Amino acid sequence: MAELSWKEVVLLTAVVAICYWNSTNCGFVFDDVSAILDNKDLHPSTPLKNLFHNDFWGTPMNEERSHKSYRPLTVLTFRLNYLFSELNSAFYHLLNLVLHAVVCVIYLKVCHLFLDRKSSLIASLLFAVHPIHTEAVTGVVGRAELLSSIFFLAAFLSYTKSKGPNNSIVWAPIVVTVILVAVATLCKEQGITVIGICFVYEIFVAQGVSIIL
Repeated sequence: MAELSWKEVVLLTAVVAICYWNSTNCGFVFDDVSAILDNKDLHPSTPLKNLFHNDFWGTPMNEERSHKSYRPLTVLTFRLNYLFSELNSAFYHLLNLVLHAVVCVIYLKVCHLFLDRKSSLIASLLFAVHPIHTEAVTGVVGRAELLSSIFFLAAFLSYTKSKGPNNSIVWAPIVVTVILVAVATLCKEQGITVIGICFVYEIFVAQGVSIIL
């Protein structure tokens, strides 16, 4: 797997900044109102443990009206935003922009597993500017997807290092993978699906099983 060059990282970051810098001028819209403006879990006066008892919107998980979206680590980043900038939306959007750049850089590293350097960079640039990511980056609540994606991709990269010489198992990367899967899931529930990706990688890449039609 090719190592990332600083030029690739700078290019990806610049492209993300150009595409999404205008989002820093946006306020809180749609679900941001419930998750940020109306969520008492962001306030320093609220016990930190509440984040692990409440759903994404600040409602106790055991209440019937709870949405049951359990994303305490994402809410924790909102709380950190509140700690440093209270309800200044620009800083919330800026952090989303930075997180998207991180996702793109890690995605480039994943691409290096399967493609040559030029193709990997092109794929990552297309990924960075693809309009399907607009909601995740420009909506503050989309941070759940961004954070989950970071740890999702990191978990997969870690798993790809778990195969040693003669098909032996290297346990350290597997332990790291398990931890990263848990973190991805605590950012957004879909993070757990990386287990399926690792399974497919193990069967068709690590073990070299082919399907003959």
